[in-house]
Amino acid sequence: MKIVSTLLCILLFSFVLQAQSEKTFVSVPVSVSDREGRYISGLEKDDFRILQDGKDQKITFFATEDEPVSVALLIDTSESTKNVLDNIRAAARDFIGLLNNKDQCMVATFDSEVRVLQSLTYERGALEKSLEKIQTGEHEGTVVFNAVDKIVGDRFGKIPGRNVIVLLSDGKDFGSSVSKNALLSQLEESDVMIYSIFYQTGRVMVDSNGEIRQPEIRQPEIKPVEVAQPEPKKEKKKKKKYTIKLTLAKDPNTTEEIKLIDTVANKEAVNVLQEMSDTTAGRFYMSDAQKLSQIFKQIAAEARQQYRLGFVSRNVETNATVGNIIVKVNRTDAVVRARGKYRKGL
Repeated sequence: MKIVSTLLCILLFSFVLQAQSEKTFVSVPVSVSDREGRYISGLEKDDFRILQDGKDQKITFFATEDEPVSVALLIDTSESTKNVLDNIRAAARDFIGLLNNKDQCMVATFDSEVRVLQSLTYERGALEKSLEKIQTGEHEGTVVFNAVDKIVGDRFGKIPGRNVIVLLSDGKDFGSSVSKNALLSQLEESDVMIYSIFYQTGRVMVDSNGEIRQPEIRQPEIKPVEVAQPEPKKEKKKKKKYTIKLTLAKDPNTTEEIKLIDTVANKEAVNVLQEMSDTTAGRFYMSDAQKLSQIFKQIAAEARQQYRLGFVSRNVETNATVGNIIVKVNRTDAVVRARGKYRKGL
């Protein structure tokens, strides 16, 4: 009997440990706006629903936009960005000035390697001084994936609260040891939000008349941040287009070859940046360097204008490693942005 009792105790203890291991707290940053892109404030926990794999979950954590923000400015300094670094410094300086006293920020750059110029700090003077250290890399390489992986894992891994990466890059990864799929898997597990900004670099295109031109870049219209009105206007404004021209040396390739190479490279770069932002419920922008200050202003405001929800996932019905999340709001005019997946059992 003692042997049987012992075995029963071991089995029961194993079951308890397994049940506990199958519980995962999932943090879900959420942005809610009306159909004109204006932030909707004043929502309560009962206004939200979270569905995990199609089933309603109990919201065990709820925070409003008053939480301080930890921000990483992550800047591409590969050789292709040389002509726009001055604009980036100026825009980054404006962004730092928009942070609240309780917000902390860090500055990092990447080309063939990742460099942290200033670790997380509340000191605005130290942050602005670090911007003067930004310079174009001397060696070939653009390790976008390594850079994001390092910030998410090493710098934001154990920092509670609202964590945001503002990533400025032309998106063309070259030389990373971390693959895109591995990075996206890590982002699914984290609650870091990525605001990525794609700015056009590389060779310019030449039209049929031999004139240098740059492809048109589309992005949603940048609007001043404002709170939604009870009855917002439904009329949508037309999207503006921004372009930037970079003067480069003559290329031995034909016009059609240049066009094909640039089109494919830029499309892949845009897709990569957009995937990172979509995975983390951030936002993706396309712009020329002259518009960076306006985009930074919008990001600084939106980073604080968010809700953060949390629930305890009990993964007892499926062995899938990735869970699907849907967040709904009890308002007909609401547009919700939230992470759509998370990694289970972690």
